[in-house]
Amino acid sequence: MKGNKMKFAKLLSVVLFAVMLLTSVSYGQSISSGTARYEALGYNPFIKDASIDINRNPAWTTVYRNYTFGDIGRNAVGTDQYQLTDQFGAVNFGVSKDVALGLVLNKYEDNWTDFPAAIDTVLGIKRPVVPLKITLGWQMSPKFALGFAPYYAAWSSEQQFTAVTDITKLSSSSLGATVGLLSKLENGWIEGAVDAKFNSYKSDVTVGTTNTVQNNQGGMNLSFFTRGFFLINKSMGLNLVPYLAFSTSSWNPIAVPTSLGYPDNQFSTMNLGGGIGVNMPVFDNGLLAGGLSFGYSSLSDKSALSSGRNITNTAFVLPAFNLGLEWPFTDWMTGRVGYSRAVASVKNNVETTIGTAVTTYTKGTAVSSPDQTITTGLGFHFNRFSIDGTVGEKLFKDGFYIVTGKINELFGMLSASYNFGK
Repeated sequence: MKGNKMKFAKLLSVVLFAVMLLTSVSYGQSISSGTARYEALGYNPFIKDASIDINRNPAWTTVYRNYTFGDIGRNAVGTDQYQLTDQFGAVNFGVSKDVALGLVLNKYEDNWTDFPAAIDTVLGIKRPVVPLKITLGWQMSPKFALGFAPYYAAWSSEQQFTAVTDITKLSSSSLGATVGLLSKLENGWIEGAVDAKFNSYKSDVTVGTTNTVQNNQGGMNLSFFTRGFFLINKSMGLNLVPYLAFSTSSWNPIAVPTSLGYPDNQFSTMNLGGGIGVNMPVFDNGLLAGGLSFGYSSLSDKSALSSGRNITNTAFVLPAFNLGLEWPFTDWMTGRVGYSRAVASVKNNVETTIGTAVTTYTKGTAVSSPDQTITTGLGFHFNRFSIDGTVGEKLFKDGFYIVTGKINELFGMLSASYNFGK
């Protein structure tokens, strides 16, 4: 297995090198984008990024036409050094003057992780695999674009044991779509997107003459996002960037017969956030973006049985800071640094009705992960091709192998893109 991964890594290196050579002899301009750039700039909601924008709002496919992009992957901590996670690939074609058509493969956008762990560990049901999303953009007028992106992922397993009547059928799926709008204004633009997905699972187990079925009702996650980009100082290129986001999801596991049901808890979440910031050019072709945000989230985990454990958790986030600076070292290399920090007031209420009823109430102040406070990254550009990565703090602490003899990965997350438009 390791040998195959090493061969794949070598093949990937050859392919990237070939792309670099080809793009170096063709005229064009790269468009840096991807998760690596977004994280390196401080998880910044006040930047424009082709990959992030297209996946959140398919109306952006009318802007970034004839463009392929994706994440090469993230280094998986504690696993084989050749293993990467969070990989996806996408391409968007301008099929006519007003229509763009694209495809996104293997990018997870469902809320499957909201399911309790017992769905996997007890029932054996896995997350839907190889998600597929089709993107369609329509430039309805010079100032107005519409986007639509259906999404589907599925998984299934069937086992038949020695007795013909002993059969286990397991399945899971996620089905939905995103609708987005993009409106160009005299001094900026405004966008909006709504995403809805229905997530479901089913366990159908027959042992002899006994049949047990476990699945879920509801299973919907709904989200809304809107953002504006308004030029307020033309000489400085200073733009005001407000945004607002909302999402909600729910799960309601059920079982027939109910006496055999597991797990039995009902789940629901709600998140609301927004903020205002600025975006402006610096250092000739550089970028400075940042702002202040707030947020509110709630989680409810309630037992469907008369005895069980009910959990209610709420968090109010204020302030949340995001700041990102991007500047070109040379024509082919860009440096990035970001800052992200949030403070939240958290309340947690746990009611246990198994045996003697007990209620535990806690509240306090929480902060975002210190591992994500200061982020850095590098981008490499070869005309139409761009590869971007985040740089871990450990590299700065321990140094390069050629100097210190310590082995450190240069990049944590890698993204790549290729602009094949005219």
